[in-house]
Amino acid sequence: MQHKSKESNDSPSAADVGNALFESSTAGGTNGGGDALPSFAELFLDKIRAMHEHFDKDQNGYLNFSELSSLQLYTSGDTMDENTYVMVCKTLGCHPNQGIGVEALKLTYASEGADIEEDYKKVFGGAKADTPKLNGGSKGVSKSKGEATDGDDDVIEVGADGFDISS
Repeated sequence: MQHKSKESNDSPSAADVGNALFESSTAGGTNGGGDALPSFAELFLDKIRAMHEHFDKDQNGYLNFSELSSLQLYTSGDTMDENTYVMVCKTLGCHPNQGIGVEALKLTYASEGADIEEDYKKVFGGAKADTPKLNGGSKGVSKSKGEATDGDDDVIEVGADGFDISS
């Protein structure tokens, strides 16, 4: 019996999971009339890349503690301490010394409760008139401030299971 890859024995990386999420929706890409329209996944990924590039000040392809902290502060108004950063990196399968890559950021924005649209508008000042709005979840490092009536204020969650990283 042949082994397809050594990855079958390893846990999937953020890149593997993120790619699997969008693989089927990026196939095709036409509206039947021959005009190529961007898919939901393409629009989503374009916004993730733009956000990542905007905050990746050293342009090494990863968001380090300072860069991810800036993203968090800008989009939610909250600061991030180094312990939280390390926990976020470990949750996403990233090494804290390297940082969060585009694939890991894509995974966080694909989780429930995250909103790439809201964060993108905060950073870039709103979508262009010809840019379709994405519906659904987006960024896994999300913050809800008094939105729920259960009395939980300032809750920061990471990942699909809503792992609370509040201080």
